[in-house]
Parts: sequence; structure tokens; C-alpha cells
Amino acid sequence: MKSLPKLLCAITLLSMSGLVWASCPEGQEEDDRTSECKPSLKAKKSLSWGSDWKFARSLPIGAKKHGYQVVSGPDNPVRYGQNSEKFEVRPGDCSRAKGGGWDDCKNDRERSELIQRGYTQRAGDEYWYRWSIYLPPTHQNIYRAKVAYAQFHQEECLPVVMFQEYSGGYWLNIQPTINKGLDDDRKLLEAKEFIGKWNDIVVHARWTKHSDGWFTVWVNGEEKTSYYGKTMSCKEVYFKYGVYRSFVSLSPKSKTVTTIAYYDGVVRSKSKEGMFDSLPE
Repeated sequence: MKSLPKLLCAITLLSMSGLVWASCPEGQEEDDRTSECKPSLKAKKSLSWGSDWKFARSLPIGAKKHGYQVVSGPDNPVRYGQNSEKFEVRPGDCSRAKGGGWDDCKNDRERSELIQRGYTQRAGDEYWYRWSIYLPPTHQNIYRAKVAYAQFHQEECLPVVMFQEYSGGYWLNIQPTINKGLDDDRKLLEAKEFIGKWNDIVVHARWTKHSDGWFTVWVNGEEKTSYYGKTMSCKEVYFKYGVYRSFVSLSPKSKTVTTIAYYDGVVRSKSKEGMFDSLPE
């Protein structure tokens, strides 16, 4: 398959400082100095690697090994190169923060996410973001439970923007935190477009506590929606991606259905260059 341009390949640094597995999943190896899992040399050649940010497992205490794996084709979908990231949430896959913080198991949540650590977004920052997401053809929606596939969250504050599924399709949810106390939901993809194929998401954002911010979203090269105004309310914004199921008790399906999502090419850049370069079908 075609590779992304050099700039676009200088991408996400996966920091495994929050991992609690006894052994490392496929595509990773144990660091001899820290005993933590890190992407293997093989994975580094094709996975997101080194765009001046790094990630760890979100809520690592009790996180399942199957929840996050670096996988390879042809047995798994890969957008480019040799590897992709697989997130899997099975019924009951809840975990908690270190030190007695947030506990999904006590709050009707289940998840497997990576969370940005360090090199976060501050007021005045402007970035381009890109990621590719794939849901298997066997995917089942568990609405009325909510499923989020990416979040721009805030340290010690509520999220500002989420990418969610709702009753079908892929939606941008602008949170009340920045939107005068109101939810603003905007559909990006219909369910038939979202499931069973790779979709490439591009975001351009300016982070500010004032009215001069923006957030524009493209899907598969087509501009879908823009928001203008306040884009943060606290000191810093961080990115999370994976699978996050909330209010799971509202859906009987959540007791039997597993949610799987694949990601590839998770990018952050100061430049637009390469963001809209075509990828193979």
C-alpha cells in the first residue's frame, strides 16, 4: 500500500507509561529499563510515531490486555503500512485511575482509550489533526448507551468536543462546556458510511477561551462542519481516542455486545501539508 508523505509519517508517539499488562500485546515489546510496553521496531515503521505528543492507557488499573493491541494485516484492517491499532471493549470492561480517582465500574462506563500525556494543547495553539477509523462490518450499535470514538478533553474539567455514535452514524458533539451550556450534535457520516470501511478524519482547531477560536472537520476530504467561538474553558486540552461506552445500563445490548474500532495514522501537525493526501481504498 501507498505510504503517507514523510511529514505525515512523523506522527503519534505511543507512550506506554500507563500500561499494566503482565506481557505486551502483538506489535509491542518490553522496555528493558522500565519494564513497560512500547511499540516494536516493526510497528514504528508504519504506525503513528513521533509528532511531538505521546499517549498512555486511560484508566490503567484493571484495563484488559485485549482492550488495546497493535495488530497487522492481512488478518486485521490496516489503512497503510503494516500495522493498525485495535481497541476492543467487551461487556464489563471497566477500569479505574491510579490513586483512587475516577472509576468506570462505579459510574456506568466501559472503555479502552489512549490518552494524550504531555505536549497538550494550550490557549493560542493552532493544530491540524488526522486519524483514520474503521468499524468492522459486524458492528452493532448499543444505543441508548453512548459510544465515543475520540474526545478533546480538558485537564480537571469537562470535555469540549466528542466524536460519538448515538443512534447511528458518526457525529460531532460540541459540548455545553464551550457552547453556552448547550449540546450541539452534527452528523458527519450515516451508519452505512461509517461501518465496514476506513474513514479519514481531519480537524483544524484553534484553542482559546475567547470567541476567536474555531473547529473545522473534514471527512474523506470533504468539509463537513465548522464551529466558531470559545474552544476551551480550562488551562489545557488533551486528545483521547479508542472506544468509550457510557451509560451502558440504558442498553440491554451492552450486556452481550462487544465494540471494536481500528485506528491508523493518528496525526498532529502545525501544518496543513499532507493532511488531505489521498490514501488507498
